[in-house]
Amino acid sequence: MIEILRFAALPVIGAIIGYSTNVVAVKMLFRPLKEVRIFGIRLPFTPGILPRQRRHLAESIGAMVERELFTAEILRQRLDREEVREKIKLSISLFTEKMLAAKPGELFSAKPHSQIEVADNPKNFIHEKILHEVEDNYPAITSALLNFLRTYDVRRQLEAKGHVLLSKIILKLNPFQQLFISATKYDVTLTQKMPEIIEDLLVSAENMLADDSVKKELLDKADLALEQFLGRGDKSLGESLKLDADDKQKLDEQIFAHLQSVMDEQIEKMLDSVNVKEMVRERIDSLDMLKVEKIILDVMANQFTWIHIFGGILGFLIGLFQLFLMFALGSF
Repeated sequence: MIEILRFAALPVIGAIIGYSTNVVAVKMLFRPLKEVRIFGIRLPFTPGILPRQRRHLAESIGAMVERELFTAEILRQRLDREEVREKIKLSISLFTEKMLAAKPGELFSAKPHSQIEVADNPKNFIHEKILHEVEDNYPAITSALLNFLRTYDVRRQLEAKGHVLLSKIILKLNPFQQLFISATKYDVTLTQKMPEIIEDLLVSAENMLADDSVKKELLDKADLALEQFLGRGDKSLGESLKLDADDKQKLDEQIFAHLQSVMDEQIEKMLDSVNVKEMVRERIDSLDMLKVEKIILDVMANQFTWIHIFGGILGFLIGLFQLFLMFALGSF
């Protein structure tokens, strides 16, 4: 029995030492959390490897996440997945449904949840803001309207409407007046002059819109219409805008297409502004080391167990080798 114990002692002791040293080595990754000093001299390997290299580790992980995991191309690929697209479309649909179901006055009934106070009454703020923008852009608005009326297709339509109006006026005249107009070919002259007449009307409209009194009257009308729209309490926004299911679907699709275009164009700038590397570094650096230890141990518990077992097996084999060597040298 004693001989058996003598033969087994070296392998067993080697296994225990190998297992124990690996357990200690894993623990030294995290412990001690702070450096230990004796007589003012810091003990080697204190604090543990992770607490000591914490900042460097955080910077390395942040750089890796920014370089390999959170790139613009990966985000584009993710956003291009069908399931992600459908989730975004559903979110947009729910948002527009909620907005269109609300009454215009309800959209501005509460203060916005932000640190910036826009006004005591958000509805009045929106009202004044829109009117201010309309007034500032009044020349551009009227210019755009007149340019639209002067486009080729619209001019042809106006001329056609002028011909129809002229025909209706002539038909309302008595036979003697119609005979006089026909004899003098006044109707033909008016028809030929219709493009010039339309242009004269447009010039007159341009001069009228430039008049300060007309501008003031139009802004007053816009003020009244906006006040009625924002204060309307009997109809939802969707009913006020007369949007049916097809119109809402088109609106959702346009919002999605615009959002997708903006994200595709601005994704690099958004990532630069977020600074993924710094965000990850700060987050990891702010974690409590006990929490970091728990996270790593939870994730790698099985791997660490096998490291301990491998240390025991390696110690056992070293013990066997020592036993064989002692036999070979005649020590036993």
